Amino acid sequence: MKVFPVIFWLIACLSASVSFGQKPLQYYFDTITRMRQLNGNLLVAENGRVVLNGSAGFAAVRTGEPNQPDSRFNLASISKLFTATAILQLRDKRKVSLEDEVTDYLPDFPFKNITIRHLLTHTSGLPDLELFELLVRQFPDTVVTNRDIIPQLRKWSRGLYFTPGERFAYCNIGYCLLAMIIEKVSGMSYGAYVTRAIFKPAGMTDSYVSNYPDHGWQMDNRCIRMHVRPHPYYDSTYADVDSVPRHRYTSYNCSGLTGSANIVTTTGDLMKFDMAFFGYTLLKPSTASEALTPARLNNGQVAYETMDTILGDGKMTTGLGWEIFDQPDFGISVGHGGFMFGLATFYFHRLDGKQVLIGFDNTAGSEFGRIMTSALSLLNGKAALAIRNKQSLAFVYGSTLVKAGSDAAACALNIVKDDTLHYYMSEWELNQLGGSLLYGSSFDGHRQLALEVFKLNTFLFPQSFNVYGSYGDGLREMGKRREAVLMYEKAVSLNPQDEDDKASLKALQ
Repeated sequence: MKVFPVIFWLIACLSASVSFGQKPLQYYFDTITRMRQLNGNLLVAENGRVVLNGSAGFAAVRTGEPNQPDSRFNLASISKLFTATAILQLRDKRKVSLEDEVTDYLPDFPFKNITIRHLLTHTSGLPDLELFELLVRQFPDTVVTNRDIIPQLRKWSRGLYFTPGERFAYCNIGYCLLAMIIEKVSGMSYGAYVTRAIFKPAGMTDSYVSNYPDHGWQMDNRCIRMHVRPHPYYDSTYADVDSVPRHRYTSYNCSGLTGSANIVTTTGDLMKFDMAFFGYTLLKPSTASEALTPARLNNGQVAYETMDTILGDGKMTTGLGWEIFDQPDFGISVGHGGFMFGLATFYFHRLDGKQVLIGFDNTAGSEFGRIMTSALSLLNGKAALAIRNKQSLAFVYGSTLVKAGSDAAACALNIVKDDTLHYYMSEWELNQLGGSLLYGSSFDGHRQLALEVFKLNTFLFPQSFNVYGSYGDGLREMGKRREAVLMYEKAVSLNPQDEDDKASLKALQ
C-alpha cells in the first residue's frame, strides 16, 4: 500500500528532536486525526501554556456534526476529583473529619466502621454498581439516583466484600455517598455546591453537573453524544450508546448517579480546574499535598494497581480521590481516568514538568491509551508509540462467523493469525464479540455462535480466568448447567478473588 512510506516519514518526524518546538505533537495529532484513531478532543499544556488544543471526529456521528474545542463531554470518573476536593474543603472548614463514620451524616446507612477516608480511598468494601442489578431486573425502566443507594444497601444480602481499610477496590458508590454527605453538611445540592465552591473560583464557565431527570446534556447543543458500535466485532456501524440495549444498564439505568460522574465540561475548563487546584485557589497547599499522598491500608502498605490509560513502565496508587502515577521516565504524576460505554476521558498532571494532558474520546476508541501515552512522550522529547493500523482478528473471525458460519470463520482466522504485521489478537475483543452475540443480537442461532467465540477464547488464552467465566455465562444461557459449573469452577480456581463467578457458581449449585 502506498500509504506506508508516508506513515513511516511521519513517524520519523514525530521522533524528531524537541528543537522543532511543538511540531512533533501537531504532526502526531494531524496523523491520528486523518487515520480516524481519535474521535474527540486533546489538550496538552506545559507550565500553564497550552501547546496543543485539537479536535477530531464527530460530536454526533448521525448528523455529521464535528467535535470542536469547546465541545462539552461528560467527565465520567474524573468527576470524582471534584467530589474529593469538595470534601476536603469542608474538612478544612471543620465541618467534617475524614475519620468520621458515614453513619454520622447518613444515619440509615447500614454499615458501621466505614469512614469518609475509606470512601475517598476506595477501601470501604462496599459493592459497586452491581448493587442495583436486582432492582433494574425487576423494574427495567428504572433510572437509579443517589437516593436509591441506601435503600438498596439495606437490602444487600452479601455484606461488605472485606473489612474497611483492608483492601483497595474501586467503588463508584462510595463517591455517590460522598456527594450525599456534601449535601447534608452544606445544605445545598451537590451541583449547587460544586458550582459555587469549585467552578466559580476556578473560572469554569463552561461546566455543570448534569442531574436526572433534567440532564443538561439532553438540551445542550454543545454536548457530545456517546457512540458505540452495537456489534463492534462483526459490524463497523456506530450508534448512540443509549440506543443499544446491552449498554442500557450503565448508559440509562445508572445515569442518574452524581458524585462519581456526570460533571460535564470542556478540555479548556478542565485546564482551568488544574490551574486552580495547583495554584491553591481551591485548597490550601498542605491540603492539596495531602490529597496527592498515597493512601495506606490497615497494614500500613500502599496498594498499587495497574496503570490507568498511560502505557509502559510504572505503577499507580490512589490518594484522596487522585490517581498517583510513578513512572521511571517521568517521575510522579497525578490525575484520573474515566470510562463509560461510548466514552473515555483522561486527565494527567506531571508534577516534575508541570505538564498537563487532557483527552476525551466519545467512541472510547481502542487507541486512546496509546494516544495519551504518545502525547506525554512527545512533550518530553521522546518518540511516540508506533501508530497501529492493524486489523482486529476478532473482527476477521466475527464478521466471517456471522456471514458464513463457524468453519469458514476458523479458516479465515487460521489463514491470517500469524501475520502480526497486519493483524492483532485481543482476548478482550473476542470476549466482547461473544457478549455481543449472546446478549446484543437477535438473528437465528446467535447464541450458539456466541458459544463458539467463548470456546475459542479459552483455547487461545487458557490462563485467563475471565474467558472461562464468560464461557460459563454462555453455557448457562443455553441451559447447559453442568458445563457452566465446570467453567465457573475453572475461573474461580484461576482467580479466587473473582466474586462475580463465585456468585454465578453458587447460584447454579
